Amino acid sequence: MPRRRANAALLTDPGWAPATRAWLEERIRRGAGRGWPVAFDFDNTLVCGDVGEATLAWLVQHRRLRPETVAALTPPFRTAAGKLVEAARLPDLTAYYEALLEGSGHGAADPNPLTRGYLWAAEVLAGLSPNQVVRATAATVAAVRAGEVRWLEVTPGRTAYPRPWFYPAMVELIAVLLRQRFAVWIVSASNVWSVRWMVLQVLNPRLRRLGVAEGIPPEQVVGVAPLLRDRRQREFKDRVLVRTDAAYARMEPRALAGLRLTTPLDQPVPVYAGKVACLWDALGRAPYLAAGDSPGDLPMLAFAEHRLWMARLEKPAATAALRAVQASAASPENWAVQPVRTRDTPGLVPEMPDRY
Repeated sequence: MPRRRANAALLTDPGWAPATRAWLEERIRRGAGRGWPVAFDFDNTLVCGDVGEATLAWLVQHRRLRPETVAALTPPFRTAAGKLVEAARLPDLTAYYEALLEGSGHGAADPNPLTRGYLWAAEVLAGLSPNQVVRATAATVAAVRAGEVRWLEVTPGRTAYPRPWFYPAMVELIAVLLRQRFAVWIVSASNVWSVRWMVLQVLNPRLRRLGVAEGIPPEQVVGVAPLLRDRRQREFKDRVLVRTDAAYARMEPRALAGLRLTTPLDQPVPVYAGKVACLWDALGRAPYLAAGDSPGDLPMLAFAEHRLWMARLEKPAATAALRAVQASAASPENWAVQPVRTRDTPGLVPEMPDRY
């Protein structure tokens, strides 16, 4: 009797840890053809770097955002350590954002310490059009090269951010999921227009080159979205416009240029447990698989049936937070860990270092 041929590998990128590759392939085969949803964080999960931060940095560097025009959004405050933060005394506005990321006055007692910084990075865009945000994003990634860290310096020697690029292994994973008829969603704490532009203009063309006819639809990209106003002062929501206005969904410049971002954010906001709320509103169910890299992604991962953690080797505290959640969760076999570097020689790493 002839031997049965083993299933051909679905994931071929050499960066995958063998156990993680096998774990993913088993779950992909189990759910193939069912149309089940899968959810990905974006920054430092699908891309190396953070597109929201890099776009903010470009806008500050090119003085599209200036301290004098956003003074109402930069009041003095004290960090958890008691340090007084005053925008006028900082090298630039991105330093104010970094100070917000240090957390609230609650210190270690705050379960969501990064929230204020993430929300501020979207609120401070008020007055710009989505088209201006998109153009800044395009300029930010124009000089990227996969496998390299290329810095966008805001204040030389003081503030800088890496320009984001897609991990080839994650592009391959999404291509496999789409070919196997999964519904891929992206849920990000960055502003929605930067993330959606990266998906439509960078990721989807790469997916087509891998034989995927239909990429990720624009309405399946969720991000932090300030409310929008048109010239007649009517108010709009991104999550409705992207489903009802085809030109807006395609991110056509004319459709985007006629709108202005306001300060209030549409709810729910995809930060921490807000990611779960956004998925529930969109799907009415938990995703079959979710992937993320930071404590802000843990609620989304815990909500999903199967969870992929991108363990950034430069952020061991984040993976320590994951271990605490994993230890208290049911079905520990439904978690997988993939080590990844975001500095030096960035990319997926097939083995977790012993010291980690």
